[in-house]
Amino acid sequence: MNTTWNKTNLALIMVNDSGEKVRLTFGNVVQKPADEQIKMFGKVVESLTNLHLDSATVATTDTKTPVA
Repeated sequence: MNTTWNKTNLALIMVNDSGEKVRLTFGNVVQKPADEQIKMFGKVVESLTNLHLDSATVATTDTKTPVA
């Protein structure tokens, strides 16, 4: 079975100064982001939003095509 990459989404769970969680989602990120890339991106988002990174989730969508 062949697999074709379609897209990857990144969800960052951020925490504000009151302790409330905020979910930020980003679509169409690179195919297989490395942990270090996600951490660095989280730091950039922290500096722009004044929120603190709590966790991150990566979801990839693929299409599987059967080979006859």
